[in-house]
Amino acid sequence: MSDQCAESAGQTPMIPRIGIVGHLRRMICGRDNQTLDLGRLSWAVSTIAILVLAAWHERHAITVSLQELGMSLGAVVAAHGAALGLKAKTEPGGGQ
Repeated sequence: MSDQCAESAGQTPMIPRIGIVGHLRRMICGRDNQTLDLGRLSWAVSTIAILVLAAWHERHAITVSLQELGMSLGAVVAAHGAALGLKAKTEPGGGQ
């Protein structure tokens, strides 16, 4: 039964279960959850790269400064957040 049919019949529409792939798609795709958004993809890859590099250094007994790690993560998150904020009007329905 579709959600519209369930609502008209007075039933609660089913909420689809979203697996990890669905969550990843929501993170890196645009507002339509179909189109790959390069800004969001860059944000995710940059953050993951910093965390993997820090783990790699820690694994090989190289000192990792938590202050430098925090500053680098903060810079990446702030820069990508600002970039996504500036391009928000290019998204479908972004002018609202």
